[in-house]
This record gives sequence, C-alpha cells and structure tokens, in this order.
Amino acid sequence: MVKSYIGLKRQFANLPAEPKAYLGKLEALLEGAGQYDIALAYIFMKLEEGHHRALKCGLIRLLKCNSRKVDDALQRQHFTRKSYQVVFKNIIGAALPAQTIRLLESAESIRDQQIHGKQVSQDNLRKGISDALSYIKEMGEFVEARTDKNPIGDLRGLAGRTHLLDGPTSFWVLKGVGLYVKEEQTS
Repeated sequence: MVKSYIGLKRQFANLPAEPKAYLGKLEALLEGAGQYDIALAYIFMKLEEGHHRALKCGLIRLLKCNSRKVDDALQRQHFTRKSYQVVFKNIIGAALPAQTIRLLESAESIRDQQIHGKQVSQDNLRKGISDALSYIKEMGEFVEARTDKNPIGDLRGLAGRTHLLDGPTSFWVLKGVGLYVKEEQTS
C-alpha cells in the first residue's frame, strides 16, 4: 500500500518513459491528497483509452486489419468489463494474467465507489491510483510482448510496411473477433 503522495510520485517516476509520457498530466495531480479524486478519474480516462489502443495494436499488428476500419469499429463498440476481456483474448491471443486483472478490479472497485458518491478514504484513493498505475504498466508490457508495440506509448508506425487487409475483409475479421456486435440486453 502506498502510504503518501511521495510513494505515488515515486511509483510514477519509476514507470518506463512511454507510460510516463502517456500519463503526462498525472504527475501534477499527485502533489497532494486534495487532488486524488481528480487523479483517479484522469488515470481511468487514460486507462480506458489504453484499452482501445491495446485492441488496435493487436488488430493491426497481428490480424492486419485496415486501420480506418479498426478505428471505426472501436469507436462504435460499447464494452462491458466482461466483453472487453473476451474481445481482448480473441485479438491478442491470450488473456491478461490473473494478477494483472486483480489490479484492475481493485482499482475499479475504488473508482466505482468514488463515482457513485460514496466516501472513499485518502488511503483507498491512493491504492486505486497505485493499482491503476501498476495495471497500465503490466497491460502495456503484455500487449507489447505479443505485438511489438506498447499501447501505452507512441503508436506512430503501428502498421509499418505491412500490407493490411482491405476494408470489406477487415470488417469480417473485426466481426469475427467480437466487434460490431451489440451487447445483449439483460433484464
């Protein structure tokens, strides 16, 4: 458990360069307990963006999908926590390790309390931020190990010199991995 803002700042400082640049505005928000709620909201905004970027890395680098079709599919898709994990595994070819998922679940639990107006202690806010930082780092490294591109970094050159599929073929690949699918409504 991170016991102070100094511990959070140290954890942030120890991140690799790409995640640190990706989370650039976070460092200023870690100055003291008064901004932890904003810091937690910011890190989750970037975490969700990173989730889409992770899928984009896999779709373009592994499945050779057309980047415009990928962007369109990700923009249209609504993910639940469960559906994201299924689509992630379909695209990347492996699920995130259980300990990485536990970090996300812990941070989400704290974020959910905060967003729903519950009282959240400074210790728990720090823990949520710390767990989210750890998750972002581990998820980025996991995706990079499979795609040679860290989604929590610079995505320039994502396609490289690879010949990507055409739009119609990409559409069917995207559909096959679980995108362009509406979530079933449950009562």
